[in-house]
Amino acid sequence: MNSIDVMASEMKCQLEDLPKIQPKLAFEECVFVGSGDSYVAGLATRYFGPCSCVYPTDLLANPSLAGNKTVFFVSMSGNTQANISAAEAVRKNCRTVAITANPSSRLAEACDQVIHLNYTQLGKTAGTVGFTSSLLACIMLATKGKTSCPANLPDVYNKAIKAADEIDTSRSFVLLGDTFLLPAAMYFALKLNEVFGAKAFAYPLEEFCHSPLFGLKDNDSVMILGTQGNEMGRRLSARLEQNSVCSRFFDCSSSSSIESLLYAVFLVQHMILKTARKLGLADCYFLSNKRLLEISSDFIYG
Repeated sequence: MNSIDVMASEMKCQLEDLPKIQPKLAFEECVFVGSGDSYVAGLATRYFGPCSCVYPTDLLANPSLAGNKTVFFVSMSGNTQANISAAEAVRKNCRTVAITANPSSRLAEACDQVIHLNYTQLGKTAGTVGFTSSLLACIMLATKGKTSCPANLPDVYNKAIKAADEIDTSRSFVLLGDTFLLPAAMYFALKLNEVFGAKAFAYPLEEFCHSPLFGLKDNDSVMILGTQGNEMGRRLSARLEQNSVCSRFFDCSSSSSIESLLYAVFLVQHMILKTARKLGLADCYFLSNKRLLEISSDFIYG
């Protein structure tokens, strides 16, 4: 299969793989560490449980951020050099746990314990089931199991399919969201980068109004993820439209925060997939651009 077909197949696997995630570990306080999709997964936990999230470079610069807490290093490959270096730097003074799909990885060896995410992997593609698996695992750990995979996951997934529209990839994108929808907006930006090579930037909604708002250009599209409980996003989208800015508001309201977050992620995935199908893409941009991929790999994996 080409990487777009792999992405489509792995998206469907979320319905079977996510309900199986049940990480169990006793701890008092925790920090989540990761880069890229894994950082976004860790960041989402701050809105569900008492924890913090940092980049591995933050931990290398200031190991005291780990304190006496349990430090979860999130990396599906387990080979991100910055994570490995950070784990080695703090292991003497705190408990370290690797959350990874590769239990024999260098990161797993560098940590005291391993949580193995055994989800379906069909080939190289933009992260879907790997991201949602780590996202759900982190949230379940942060809430000590009080928040888990929604029983109505298929309904949330199918609702997202029906709501997903195609995207104009000739534009640059600004993605906005507040609280637990900010990580979904960040995930959106990363997938636009990876699949289409599109310029995309994510901001907290209110923070965007302070300064990035003034950098908007005619070719920019503003996409806002929000809920009925926070009308600021809807009002901002309307004001932007009144001022000839291409803007769309996506209502991600649901009966619980975890359902809203997963709905937003599924919505993003299906908008990306529908657009890739419309454009007739066979492969994700990050895989087809060998020159940039080599640079990325050299700096991430060392």
